Amino acid sequence: MEKILILGGTNFIGRNLIERLVSLDKYDLTLLNRGKTNAQFFANLKQIKGDRNQASISELVKGDWDYIIDLSCYFPKSLERIVAATNSRLKKYIFISTISVFQLGVEVPINESTLLKVCKPEDWEDKSNRTYGERKVACEEILKASALNYTILRPAVVYGKYDHTDRFYYWLHQVRKYKKVLLPNDGKQQFSLTYIDDLIRVIEGAINEAKDRDAYNIISHKAVTIKQIVALASQQLNKNPSLINLSYEYLQDKKIRQWADLPLWLKGNYLIIDNQKMLQSYNVELVPFEQSIAETLTYYETINWPKPTYGINRRKQLALINNYK
Repeated sequence: MEKILILGGTNFIGRNLIERLVSLDKYDLTLLNRGKTNAQFFANLKQIKGDRNQASISELVKGDWDYIIDLSCYFPKSLERIVAATNSRLKKYIFISTISVFQLGVEVPINESTLLKVCKPEDWEDKSNRTYGERKVACEEILKASALNYTILRPAVVYGKYDHTDRFYYWLHQVRKYKKVLLPNDGKQQFSLTYIDDLIRVIEGAINEAKDRDAYNIISHKAVTIKQIVALASQQLNKNPSLINLSYEYLQDKKIRQWADLPLWLKGNYLIIDNQKMLQSYNVELVPFEQSIAETLTYYETINWPKPTYGINRRKQLALINNYK
């Protein structure tokens, strides 16, 4: 059996990935994480407890691994230590990056040759969301400068089973719970999404030393809108909410922040990501959008539709709706 070390991996992407790899019964898996999130899961697998952002990570990752799958790297210094300590027989380092590495507004659709952001030295240790993309760029550069074989995977917003971010779920919850759904700027701006099952299948495909040192945009749906999400959820949940369109100008006046206060909302179609390189390189049949929403709705039904932790609450939504003229 090939030996795989998974860094992170008990919350969302990792939980789905580990379930998939366990089901294949062909890999010897070891998990390395802090043991703080969902520590009760995968108790039958080998575990290494440690904080990857401490110097001790250099000793913890030493081992006779065939593959390392890195799901939790946010700081370049951590990756530097891991790369320096990695055994020479490693077949591949699979690194989960993000489309946030790209300079937005340069071109649409964004492809793998689009200009990347620049990570300044002072950004390496910055813990704010402001430098998230820049730090991922620095991590990618560390791998590219190393002697390791690697695959860099750049998903867009990932949604599906076990998603704790609630960015996609926010809109499903609106349809499921309310008779009026607020649409920012008619919900017409386009953006790209990545369905968790598609991402997991690509990661599975990357566990292959033949694929070389390269980066791929992992995109399931190249150009979708909030309005489409709401329409498909309404159809599948047999709901017919009133859609209340609030203009960009009104929301701006009310200091409603794009993306943070209303998830997935952007003023412009600049987050459209090309996936042709992925489709040409990986033999993955993408899950149709309608099916992915149906599967996601089924999951949230099993956990009884909790209130989203992301985005403005219902009280603030209604205040915006009722004061709109």
